[in-house]
Amino acid sequence: MKGDTTAKMHRASILVALFGALLGMSGCTSSNGQLPPVFGAVFGLESAETSPYQLGQVPAPVVEPGDTVIGQSATSPGRCVYRRAGTSRRFVADCPEGYDL
Repeated sequence: MKGDTTAKMHRASILVALFGALLGMSGCTSSNGQLPPVFGAVFGLESAETSPYQLGQVPAPVVEPGDTVIGQSATSPGRCVYRRAGTSRRFVADCPEGYDL
């Protein structure tokens, strides 16, 4: 008897989870009825929206006053790793003039 009740509760919880997933997925369409671009990128769905590809470059970081040198870059000789002032962000740029390599 107890095993039968446990099995019923397990099936019910699976049904509730499936219903919740379906309900959650119902909000994943845009106003024009297409799926967002992430569904095409991750799952390969052809009905998802597409985002145009743009060529470009990420701008090179510029050392600003207050940035500190952490050390030399292991992968780029002659370049140093800096910590941006007031944050924990790090970036690689040319070593400062007179830095001992």
